[in-house]
Amino acid sequence: MADRMKLDILTPRGAKYEGIDVPGVEIPGLLGELGVLPEHVSFVTAVKPGVVRFKKDNESVRLAVGAGFLEVTESGRVVLLCERALAPSEIETEAAREQLEEVQGELAKYSGPITAATYRDLDQQRAWLEAQIRCAG
Repeated sequence: MADRMKLDILTPRGAKYEGIDVPGVEIPGLLGELGVLPEHVSFVTAVKPGVVRFKKDNESVRLAVGAGFLEVTESGRVVLLCERALAPSEIETEAAREQLEEVQGELAKYSGPITAATYRDLDQQRAWLEAQIRCAG
């Protein structure tokens, strides 16, 4: 039984990590956290904005990631394709908090109908900002 697997975290701006060996990874799925270990069954699923966790060289790594897709291949490779990804050192926590307050205010002011597209955009932005704040600690 394999004790490690390859992990790729890819964004439109390029690879955040590519082909690194990890013992497992935790990823924010639409219905909750997904834990993927070596020899996991292959699948594809959507990913929501949140925090990805894994160990690299026995060191814990956290990344705030945007929405995207996760693929676990038959060969055991884990590929996360996401809109964006930031390490804690890249996150401006205070700016994220301020933006989160603005977005929450926008969501709260709707007392009547809100279009699905408007709500989705605001909710995705809210989730991304919350992920950054959680990731930064």
